[in-house]
Amino acid sequence: MGIAKQNFAVGDLIPAGTLAIFDEQTRLVQILKTAKVKVIDADDAKIITLVTSDYYQPVFAVGDKVLATVSGTYAAAPSIVKIDKTDNEYKITLSAAITGLAVDNIIIQVVADGSNNAAIIGNANALTIEDVTVREYETPVDVTDDTLGYALFERRVLPIPVSQKDTTTRYLKANPHIKLSQSF
Repeated sequence: MGIAKQNFAVGDLIPAGTLAIFDEQTRLVQILKTAKVKVIDADDAKIITLVTSDYYQPVFAVGDKVLATVSGTYAAAPSIVKIDKTDNEYKITLSAAITGLAVDNIIIQVVADGSNNAAIIGNANALTIEDVTVREYETPVDVTDDTLGYALFERRVLPIPVSQKDTTTRYLKANPHIKLSQSF
């Protein structure tokens, strides 16, 4: 994966089980960056603490634009201006508050579509299969497009927005070979 089309900080860790879009023809991978809101600062709604676990931390970068509900123009979407992270906490500061944002909402990185509206990168058709450390120039990312007889434990990976799931919420919308489980 080249980092030209996505923004990552060298040394960041993309956790195993992260949603990805894999293009077999180009052999390129794009990462869908998501996170669940843990706390919204009572004094400044632009400061948001995101959920982390023993298995993952979000993988946003300064400059990423994020929304909870993907709508409006790309220019109007708040961007991340600061990230403070430790082993136990991941806090972002936005350029503007996200209207209507609440604890437990999922935020997702947005990009500009052809009309300069906010849009998601696309629908995930794969998952990263191991933790990946972002390198300076090119980062090899291995993905899977089939969980075989197994299932991805959703509670152990970055959050999967409902918009990425099929109508049963048990499979990825863009790839029914990725089975999801709410088990621990």
